[in-house]
Amino acid sequence: MTSTQDPTDARMPSRTPAVRTPSARPRIPRSAGLALGLALAVAVVGVLLVGHELAGRAPLPGRLQADAFTTYVSLLGDLAARLGAAATLGCFAGILFFSRWDDGHALSDEGTRLARIAAHTGQVWLWASVLQTFANSAYVNGVPLAYTLRPAAWWDFQTSTPSGLAWLLSALVAAACSVAGYAARRVAAFALSLIAGTLALVFVAVTGNVTVGLNHDWATDAAVWHTLALVPLVTFAVAVILQGDADGPADLARRVRRYHRVVPPLVLAAGAGLAVVAWQQLAGRRPDEDLYGWVVIAQADVLVALLFSWAVRALTREWQTRRALASVVRDGVLLVLALALATAENHVPSPRFTIVQSIQINYLGYEMDVPATLARLLGLGRPNWLWIVLSVGALAAYGWGVLKVRRRGGHWPPGRVIAWTAAWALMLYLAVTGFWEYSTVVYSWHMFVHMTVNMLVPALAVLGGPLTLLREASLDRSGDLAGPAEVVEAIGAYRPFARVFSPPVLWLNYVGSLFLIYYTPLFPWLMRYHWAHQLMLLYFLATGYLFFGLIVGVDKHVHDLPHLVRLALVISIMPFHALFAVGIMSSRSLIGADFYHAIDISWVGDLMADQNVAGQITWILGEIPLFIVMIALAGQWFAHDRAENAVSDFAQDTGADDSFDTYNDMLAQLAERDREATRKKYL
Repeated sequence: MTSTQDPTDARMPSRTPAVRTPSARPRIPRSAGLALGLALAVAVVGVLLVGHELAGRAPLPGRLQADAFTTYVSLLGDLAARLGAAATLGCFAGILFFSRWDDGHALSDEGTRLARIAAHTGQVWLWASVLQTFANSAYVNGVPLAYTLRPAAWWDFQTSTPSGLAWLLSALVAAACSVAGYAARRVAAFALSLIAGTLALVFVAVTGNVTVGLNHDWATDAAVWHTLALVPLVTFAVAVILQGDADGPADLARRVRRYHRVVPPLVLAAGAGLAVVAWQQLAGRRPDEDLYGWVVIAQADVLVALLFSWAVRALTREWQTRRALASVVRDGVLLVLALALATAENHVPSPRFTIVQSIQINYLGYEMDVPATLARLLGLGRPNWLWIVLSVGALAAYGWGVLKVRRRGGHWPPGRVIAWTAAWALMLYLAVTGFWEYSTVVYSWHMFVHMTVNMLVPALAVLGGPLTLLREASLDRSGDLAGPAEVVEAIGAYRPFARVFSPPVLWLNYVGSLFLIYYTPLFPWLMRYHWAHQLMLLYFLATGYLFFGLIVGVDKHVHDLPHLVRLALVISIMPFHALFAVGIMSSRSLIGADFYHAIDISWVGDLMADQNVAGQITWILGEIPLFIVMIALAGQWFAHDRAENAVSDFAQDTGADDSFDTYNDMLAQLAERDREATRKKYL
């Protein structure tokens, strides 16, 4: 390879096979190692200084038994886990986006080396996360570490402390990532591990300080976007640094250029998320009046420094010089400091902690003292920022893909654009109106929103064919470094993935998820936390999308079912949906009683009567999406049969298929044989 053109600019439809010959270990300059080592030392010293400051403070109310040792252990364990996760996920990002793999989705030699590194760093992430299930749970509850070290008490702390539960999930994901590093040799396993690891880090972020106080719903959503921007920024930098000059300076330039292009949008997204979190946590105080504020200022300084580093790299085009790797190492030093500051931010109590809050603010982030009316439901309400950004992003990305297809002279059916736009416009409408706001406190409106997200939105979205659009929009790129389209293709071809998402599993998940959540204590527990409520919405959307994608999805499914089987699957869910709705209406006990009694919304009135209305809404809303699906399925079935008939007629007319003529000849021969037999009989 001699070109320094970025692989995100152009890619041929088929990549060349990966080079399997052994290559020399990539050379990473000693100065780079020294710079990163110094950054690690500064990070450790920094969190220890934060621990020293926290140890000298008076304990917060409710944390009277807090001790310095537990604080230090929690800080160091948090930092070690973040660094281990960054290294592990960075290796996976390197395998997927910065090294070669062939059309069979097998690892190259460089990818195998990165997988071995991930297997080791994953263990650091694993054991640090395990430590945090003890140390962070103790720190958050303000008790000595010895309390959580007792086996009988450990599980109680996990179930009652969301941050402890987040670290437990982090440990499980880290273990899976480490196993993948040792055993997996297909890129799909690393793609799934990268996704799982990113979500685990998001879980840790949304169960920290952002869960406290007024407007914590907005801060939690902002923390999601902040983390989703910071993780690829860190992992891409790690991927480039670990590969060094593997495969020569030309490929190093390509990797640095690819990293360089994602820096501005990711830094800006991380900065926007940080600004919202800081606004909510500072509670009106100036940043320079509190330790938490100084941590936020330092985080903002790191992001500004990253933008400055990007500007220097852009002006000097460092990826084409001998300083290509050094420019990324420079960012790597800043990102190590960013991880240390994230650790500090997760431990330093903010001014928001000192403000007394009501039970509604504790659970919701706001108070609901105004009764619901039709005008308030249909008009603008409290925005759900997670779904606003997700909806706008889905619409913008789809529009960009359609423009890419049309610019290269292709055609994209308008019907697909209409379906996708309708799905996410509906989701956006729900996110900005009173429907979302009142769905958090009134069960009937909760079911209205959730059934729409579970059925109507995904039923429309699958008709848009986003994965097909991704593939079509990516066809004009060249180079042998993979992009998102290739990663999605590799996941779809992954045999374990196909087994997990087989039709029986998708059917059982779609039918059983409603009963599992709403008829168990899981529902009131999920409603207590904003992040858990958002997770429930995401789960319902994904469940509906996977099931309806199997039935009427435009994208090619790994299990291509006959249309008659698809019809049977749709019909088979109808009685279960009716049973679920009737169960809500006929239940003699209040679903989610603990939650609804705790928030005590006086204007709702009779909660059991409202639950009966919820059951009716559930039944009615379920019919509309199924009607749309049945129409779409009938149309696809008719189009499929017409296409098959057209192909058959064309083959017969051109002589490519002579089965019809052969059949007629056979009938003629049989008739002639009968006539001959009859003639002989009468002679």
